[in-house]
Amino acid sequence: MPADVQSQLLAELEQRLAAVPDFGALVFEDSVLRVLDEADPALPDSFIILQPGDTQEVQRVGDAGVREQTTVSVTLVTKLRAFAPALRAGRLAVKVALAGPKAGLTVQGVQQVAMPSESSLPPAPGRLWAAHVMQLQINYQQPLK
Repeated sequence: MPADVQSQLLAELEQRLAAVPDFGALVFEDSVLRVLDEADPALPDSFIILQPGDTQEVQRVGDAGVREQTTVSVTLVTKLRAFAPALRAGRLAVKVALAGPKAGLTVQGVQQVAMPSESSLPPAPGRLWAAHVMQLQINYQQPLK
């Protein structure tokens, strides 16, 4: 079987984002809404969730592979009362951790990475968690053989 590039990308993103101050102590793949709805008291005050999103086939490259683009939501989550400055600092730290045209990713086949959109979400009424969502678009070559 060929290497699963998406799984390798998520594993490397977890490692790279562990360096983000105040948020990187816990970085994991999951559904943001599920985690926030669960309200697990064991969660730290701030953490990062990686949520895989859409994947599109960009181009077939013979029988050996396919060029794809996947989107991963990098979501900074905090229950700090002063959430806005914390999320802004975390946002910048993510940009630093993922600098460069390939976001510093070393996974074989990565061609280009972009962050096309971001949005901040204050805590909903009656909720503790605030979040900042950064969309990460990754173009890569997925081998098929």
